[in-house]
Amino acid sequence: MAGKRLSRPFSHTVRKLPISDLVTVTARKLSRPSAISSRFFPQRALARLLNRHMPPQWRIELRNGWPLIFIPLLLFMQLLGPSPIWVALLISLVGLYATGYFWVRNQVLQIFFERHREGAMLVVGDSLQERFVVRNDSALPLHWLEFADSSLLPGYNPRQVVSCGGGSSYQWRAEAHCTQRGVFRLGPHVLRTGDPFGFFSLEVVDPRSELLLVYPRVAHIPTLALPRGSLSGQDRRRRAHTGSERSQAVRAYRPGDSLRHVHWPTSAKQGELVVTDVETEPSGDLWIVLDVNRLVQSGRGEESSLETGIVLAASVAAEFLSGGERRSVGLLAAPAADASLFQTDGGLAPARQIFPETIPAGNETGVRSSNGDRGHVQPPSTLLVDVPPQPGKGQVWRILAALAPVNAGDLSLGELLRRSRGLFSAGQTVLAVTPDIGGGVEDWTAELLHLRRAGVPASVLAVTPASAGDAPVPGDDPAEIPPDETPEDFLSQDALADEPESFPERTGEDAQANLIDILARYEIPLRFLQAGTRLTPALTYRRTRTVLRTTPSGGVVAHEVEEEVG
Repeated sequence: MAGKRLSRPFSHTVRKLPISDLVTVTARKLSRPSAISSRFFPQRALARLLNRHMPPQWRIELRNGWPLIFIPLLLFMQLLGPSPIWVALLISLVGLYATGYFWVRNQVLQIFFERHREGAMLVVGDSLQERFVVRNDSALPLHWLEFADSSLLPGYNPRQVVSCGGGSSYQWRAEAHCTQRGVFRLGPHVLRTGDPFGFFSLEVVDPRSELLLVYPRVAHIPTLALPRGSLSGQDRRRRAHTGSERSQAVRAYRPGDSLRHVHWPTSAKQGELVVTDVETEPSGDLWIVLDVNRLVQSGRGEESSLETGIVLAASVAAEFLSGGERRSVGLLAAPAADASLFQTDGGLAPARQIFPETIPAGNETGVRSSNGDRGHVQPPSTLLVDVPPQPGKGQVWRILAALAPVNAGDLSLGELLRRSRGLFSAGQTVLAVTPDIGGGVEDWTAELLHLRRAGVPASVLAVTPASAGDAPVPGDDPAEIPPDETPEDFLSQDALADEPESFPERTGEDAQANLIDILARYEIPLRFLQAGTRLTPALTYRRTRTVLRTTPSGGVVAHEVEEEVG
């Protein structure tokens, strides 16, 4: 958030004072209590009188003031023709207003409100339940009390009007069905009450709020084909394992190669560093790269490719972190900057940072990116969600918390992979989840080949549109390309760019066939899944909740219901 702008000192020369500062100074002058402000703003003076010695969150307002016009009229009638009737009416009117003000004034700091959220974890499809308690410690009853909430959870409106006797309490419950993942705000809320005559109102503003995290669904997914050579998750090594047996082949030195692999005799002959090629076995660390580029998304709601991709990313993470084949799993995505992220009570949500963008050489301004390159921070339109690979079930909730507020961004999958090269290390595996099976295939396929050349094999999970006309491949019968051994020679990014005829602009069945042909040529495992495919929930737990039911006689019976949430 940008810092507040500091106003310049007030000057007698009005021409040198900016308009914004002039407005600020004028507003400050008008807000000061003075005889002039009281004369021209009687309502402000009356509000100041009614709320004298009141806490800042409590406020008394005059709701109905039109009967007060009878006070000068009754005084005038008494002066014209003195009569006990005018005096009785005058005393009754003033007495009613005094009683009403005393009523609401007596309830100041005597009303206590509590709200409790039941359930620590909520997933899409679960129900949010809150319990509200109002306690009136005043001797006077609350004939009506309005609770107005400003929560941002879709479909949730716990607004209620209740009554409470003196020295007693009242409680009620509210429930909402969580149909959308994300980070939502519960609160703040306002309590309003008044006197029995309707002259005055008492308003209590509670600025406190709570952030609610609704996790995305986790489902059972078809078996994924990761590149061959990946170790089983039962191997607890967390670093890339390099074989001790050196091969006979040598290659040019690349940044990141160990100096102990340098073949010094050959390097001396060729005049440049040459290293001995060794067999590298991926350690099982898996990076899930989620494509959220808004230009390639299709559909709306749960049938959209964005929601399906998020569910697939969450499901893959849960499968490889807590399933039979356990790995260290990480997440990488680039959503829009307006997606809010926070640190939860359990510390599950990772920190977000603005994606650095490389700037031309010679420009000394900027910041250092994660791979050491100097860059400047681009306008806050894209954020980087970076959850490093770690093992264990706790990593599942960290990834789910990072996926919850993700929305569509402006960065393509190819550009995301290009800017994140420094995050991947040799021996890790990349799983790209993308709905881009059209014109952007050339870009992100070239990046996957670049990663494979650096020792990072890749696999692709393509999300096809939910429309039957655009996606003839059904979700329950996915097309799969069996993985083969990585070839010794493959096209580099430059050679790939020289073959534009291999990446035609196609849609629907032709686009899928073209993607299968491209990835099969470079032996990158591929699987299709149609957006909106109904998958069996995998993240479930049993809980007990209380259900209130009314009887024909007007009573209320409480039942304990045990249910499975997923």
